[in-house]
Amino acid sequence: MRSHSSDPLVFTEDGSAVQASPQPEHPFIHPSSCFVTGTVGGEAVPCLSAEQQVFFHQGYEPRDHDRHDMAQLRRVFGIATHF
Repeated sequence: MRSHSSDPLVFTEDGSAVQASPQPEHPFIHPSSCFVTGTVGGEAVPCLSAEQQVFFHQGYEPRDHDRHDMAQLRRVFGIATHF
């Protein structure tokens, strides 16, 4: 399997995905559990799990909209966040 920087994600048969990284020899691997189905305006849509969204918000100084996003995940899903 090959991923290009223009390909956001390349999905595999097991539902996991590979994403290009700045270091081509170390792509980001996303397990299938990262991907769930949510609802927006009554419509089912593919999305990232709440846990994966929290994971992606690590390792940097959060901005106001990051804090807002994490507050929403805590409120809606009761999930623990680190800020």
